Amino acid sequence: MKINTKKLTSYLIFPLFLFPWIKTPVPVVTAVPADVPTPVVVPIKLKDSGIIGKIKLAVGKRGWIEKGTVAAISGTTLTLTKDGVTYTVSTDSNTIFRRRFGGKSSIDEISVNDTVNVLGKWQNEEKTQILATHIRDLSIQKRHATFFGTVKTKTDTTLVLTTVNRGEQTVTINTSTKLVNRKMEEITMWDIEVGHRIRVKGIWDLLNKAISEVTQIKDFNIPIQPSPTATP
Repeated sequence: MKINTKKLTSYLIFPLFLFPWIKTPVPVVTAVPADVPTPVVVPIKLKDSGIIGKIKLAVGKRGWIEKGTVAAISGTTLTLTKDGVTYTVSTDSNTIFRRRFGGKSSIDEISVNDTVNVLGKWQNEEKTQILATHIRDLSIQKRHATFFGTVKTKTDTTLVLTTVNRGEQTVTINTSTKLVNRKMEEITMWDIEVGHRIRVKGIWDLLNKAISEVTQIKDFNIPIQPSPTATP
């Protein structure tokens, strides 16, 4: 049997014209990105030991030196020693100075070999440098006091006073010292004589047995009291 090629071709092509909307679906390929791993950030930790640990524990923290001995003084800086350790103590305009009994003081009153207490903030990790906020000089044993006694010796500006309970005290007179007699009348240094009984008000230095910053001296022997007249 002979096959008609032309008819066969027309039969195959005809449906395409009859149903032109029918198309063979073409699969759509969607590109799926590969999973990118999220980077993990690992923080670097510093080992809290050695110098770093010491700085955290020391620098800027409150420090205390009890009963250190003054080895040297240079300007506003003190060098202290205690138990074989040397400390550098810095001071500034905010540093408060006190005497043993709490009276106001200054760095000018501090001397080598004085015993001091220091409160401040450490400036290094070894705790050997400190910026002082308070310094108390236990060797400046000064306080306001009143003494009664007898004049032993005198000069133009000083008296040696013999007291009953405190022994001899050296009294320094300055231009602001007020001198009065028994009636609270003003007198001069020349009126006060050896053997007179006086009262002294000032700052007492227990260590040096001296009275300074004297505010008042009262001489009980002036004016001279008249001798009682014997009754016949």
